Amino acid sequence: MLKIKVMTHDDLEHVSRLISELNRIEESHIGYCAKNKDEIKEDFINNISDIKFTNSFILAYEGETLIGVLGFDADLENETAEIWGPFIVSNKWDIAKNMWEQLIELVPNEINSLLMFPNVKNTRACELANRLSFEKYSDETILVFEREQSHELQNVSIQELNPEYISSMKQLHNEAFPNAYYNGQQIIERLNKYRKVFIITNEKGLSGYIYVEAEPDFGGASIEFFAVHESERGKGIGSELLRGALKWLFTFKEIESIRLCVSSNNKNAINLYQKVGFQHKHDLYAYVIIIKESHPNLSGGILLIICFAK
Repeated sequence: MLKIKVMTHDDLEHVSRLISELNRIEESHIGYCAKNKDEIKEDFINNISDIKFTNSFILAYEGETLIGVLGFDADLENETAEIWGPFIVSNKWDIAKNMWEQLIELVPNEINSLLMFPNVKNTRACELANRLSFEKYSDETILVFEREQSHELQNVSIQELNPEYISSMKQLHNEAFPNAYYNGQQIIERLNKYRKVFIITNEKGLSGYIYVEAEPDFGGASIEFFAVHESERGKGIGSELLRGALKWLFTFKEIESIRLCVSSNNKNAINLYQKVGFQHKHDLYAYVIIIKESHPNLSGGILLIICFAK
């Protein structure tokens, strides 16, 4: 018998395992959700924080077997929520609409828009987004650089951000990514031994920066943002920043690969990443829907609130 309920702490192990299994398959892959079970569990415990998972995830059980997970990761500051899933075993997708209707009841009034990032091969999630009147606002490409390629990286002349260039870095970031999920000051506040900003300078000042995050506990890392001053483009600075960041990230022996996401239409950026050595991994659709005050009734609309690394 089918039972749909709100997730509890007791479900954490089963949920993390199911997401891990399904997110490794492109036909059920959701971008920005992890594939490693322990990393998924860590996200539930420490990173889904604005609204706890016990108030933001719906589960479907058939007897004692978990067959579906659907939830959201809220960002109350930006009044948005990123949808996790649906993660549903392949022959049980008839429950998706029922799960969605119950999930929407959990979305608080503070949330004005919902985002979905299904793999383009995840046709069932894409069809669900269309039926629910989500609007596709961009195509995104996931690129990956593997550790085995790191021997190809050349010596580079970048430096870690120092106080002299903090103001310039924040200004460049805010100009390049005016609506990003982190502004320049937030990046500065996040810096620690696993999160670094590297820069290249010249006699005139800052030429460009790159912000990266290492997650050695989970064997992964990401390039979050980087930008080069318009006057400095075409000089190889972007490639230099990327190579330098990659060399630092691979100093963590636990890290096996580094991923990034870029607009599929940004051919110049994709060519740059591939020139450095990144390989194509996934293609995603980015969907958004604006929720009216009377939700759960939804209506379509575009609100582009996330910028991706260029």
